[in-house]
Amino acid sequence: MKPRNKLQKMVVENLKKLPELSAYQKKQIEKHIIPHIAKLNSKGEYTCMDCGKSWKNDKSNSNIVTCPHCSAKLTVEKDRKRKIAYKDYFAIVTRCGGFQIIRMFFMSATLRKGKKATWWTDEAFQRWITSDGREVIVGRKRNWLCRYVDSWDWSSDLEVRQEHYAHSVCPNKIIGRVYAIPELVRNGFNGDFHDYNPSKVVKSLLTNNRIETLWKAGQFQLARYFMSSSYSLDRYWSSIKIAIRNNYTVEDASMWCDLLSSLSYMEKDIRNPKFICPDNLNEAHDHWQQKRQAKEERVRRQQQRQREMDDENKYLSNTKQVLKDEKKYQKAKSRYFDLEFKDQEITVKPLTSIKEFIDEWHTMHHCVFTNKYYQKEHSLILHAIVNGVSIATIEMDIKNLEILQCRGVHNSVPPFKDRIITLIESNKHKIAQKRAV
Repeated sequence: MKPRNKLQKMVVENLKKLPELSAYQKKQIEKHIIPHIAKLNSKGEYTCMDCGKSWKNDKSNSNIVTCPHCSAKLTVEKDRKRKIAYKDYFAIVTRCGGFQIIRMFFMSATLRKGKKATWWTDEAFQRWITSDGREVIVGRKRNWLCRYVDSWDWSSDLEVRQEHYAHSVCPNKIIGRVYAIPELVRNGFNGDFHDYNPSKVVKSLLTNNRIETLWKAGQFQLARYFMSSSYSLDRYWSSIKIAIRNNYTVEDASMWCDLLSSLSYMEKDIRNPKFICPDNLNEAHDHWQQKRQAKEERVRRQQQRQREMDDENKYLSNTKQVLKDEKKYQKAKSRYFDLEFKDQEITVKPLTSIKEFIDEWHTMHHCVFTNKYYQKEHSLILHAIVNGVSIATIEMDIKNLEILQCRGVHNSVPPFKDRIITLIESNKHKIAQKRAV
C-alpha cells in the first residue's frame, strides 16, 4: 500500500538504499542454512547431497563425515529418502537512515540423491524500527485465500504492509555481521540475540527500561521470559534486583518464577537471597512446590470442612427434616442396633442415630453424614471402636452381606483393618438373622 504518514515515507525513501545479497552472504546461506547430509546405504556407500557424488568408506562409523569431492562436512542419515525439500527463514540485521532493520528472507532448497543441491531465496518482509520503538513493516503481498505462513506472492513488490501474524515468524539464523543503531548499543545490545526473535529483542530494548536492565546484567533468560509474559515483571521486579545485586544468574526463568510464586504463597520473604538465590534451583523449586501443594490441600480441606459445617448447621436448623430422617432411619435399621461384635480391644457396632452420623463425620473427616449414608436402603453403617474412639467406618451391604468399604480418618486405611473385616465376616450370620426378622 502507499505510504500514508511521514514515518512510512521515510521508510520507503530509505528502502531503495538497501543492497542485494552479497556473494559472502550467499556463501553463508549455503554453509549455515542449507542442511548438509550424506546418505548411507546398506552397502556402506555414502552419497553427498551437496554435490551428488558417492564414495565408500568401510572404516567410518561416525555420524559426521567429510565428502572427499567437495570437502563438505555432512550429517549421516541411513533412510532411503532420495529427495529432501527444505524450507527455512533467515535474517539480516542492519541499519539505514536511523532505523534498525530486520530483513527476513525465505529460503527453499531441494536435495536430490545423485544431483547437486539447488536452492533459491527471496526477501519476504522487513521490520523498520525507530530508536523510540515505532515500527513500519515492509513486505510482499500475501495470498489472502491461504493461511499458510509461507504463502507469499513472490511476484509482488516490497511495500508498506499492515502487520500480519506471518510477520512474527522467527528466523532460524542471523546471517552476516549485525549492524545496530547507537541507541540499541547504548541499551546493552552487543550483537547477540541469544536465540530469541530479533524484532522482539530490538523493540523491548528500545522501549522497556527493565528489559534493558536485565540485558545489561546478563539475565538473558529472564529477559526472554518477560518479553513474552511481561505481566509478572512488576510483581517480581524487587526480587530480580536482589538477584542481580547478589550476582545470581537465573538459568531457567520459568522455574525461578514458579519458585517465587511458591515462596510468596508460603508467605516467605521473596526479597531474601537465602530463598531466591538457591544453589540448586531444581531442588529448591521442588521443595517449595511440595510445601505449597500441602498447604493448598489443607486450605482445600478447611474450605470443604467449612462448607460441610454450613450444610450441617443448615440441616440441623430444619428440625422438621431432622425428625423425619431420624424416624425413617429408626424404622429401617433399628432391628440391627443391638448388634455388637468384639475382638479383644476392638468393638464393632452400628450407628444408631443421625447424631451418631454427625459425630462420626466430625471424628473421621469423611462424607458419612454429608453424603447421607443414613438414607441408603440396603446399607448398614457400622463403626469400629478402640478405647472409646472410632477408628474405622464400615459400609455393609445388607442384601448380599458384603463389606463395601472400610475407611479410616480422611478416608485412609484404618488400623486393624484386617481384624475388623475378619470380625464382621465371622458375624455375618447374625446380621442375616436380623435381616430376616
